[in-house]
Amino acid sequence: MALFDRYRLRYNEPPPTVEVLYDDKPVAELAYTKGVFTFRYLPAFSDFKLAPIPGFPTIALEKRYVRAKLWPFFAQRIPDKRRPEIQRVMEVLGLLEANELRLLAELGAHSVTDPYTLRFRAA
Repeated sequence: MALFDRYRLRYNEPPPTVEVLYDDKPVAELAYTKGVFTFRYLPAFSDFKLAPIPGFPTIALEKRYVRAKLWPFFAQRIPDKRRPEIQRVMEVLGLLEANELRLLAELGAHSVTDPYTLRFRAA
């Protein structure tokens, strides 16, 4: 199976939620609806006794962070879209440059700078 096929996600635009995983367990989630991003911690985050994710200092389950622009913690996981190899991947996967949540789910699932993995979750 080709790398692109293995990571291709099947959903209509925009994807409803990206889960933030730690040790393969969902600990937070990022959603995009009606032009805004919403981030929240899940109960498992406290169970692992993790330090807050940069940009989201309050670890309270009732707290929702809402913003029109993607937070730096997530935005930096998206590779530079000007790179020719990234443009080819975007073309193969049918990714639109403006759809940051889908780019994040497809291209930014793993990072060497933190222990989290990102995964698309269907609504």
